[in-house]
Amino acid sequence: MSSLGAISNYMLSVQQMQMSLIKTNIEMQQQVTDLLTEATEQMAATMASSEHALDILV
Repeated sequence: MSSLGAISNYMLSVQQMQMSLIKTNIEMQQQVTDLLTEATEQMAATMASSEHALDILV
C-alpha cells in the first residue's frame, strides 16, 4: 500500500512539473507576441510618418 502512495506522489510531482512547463511556455509565447506586436506598431507608425507606401503580400 505504501508503494501505491509513493507512486501517486511521484505522478503528482511529474504532473505539477509538466503544468509548470506549460505555463512557462505560454508566458514566453505571450512575450514574443507582445514584442512582435510592438515592433509591427512601431514600423507602421514610422512608415506612416515617412509617407512611404509598402505593399506586403502574405
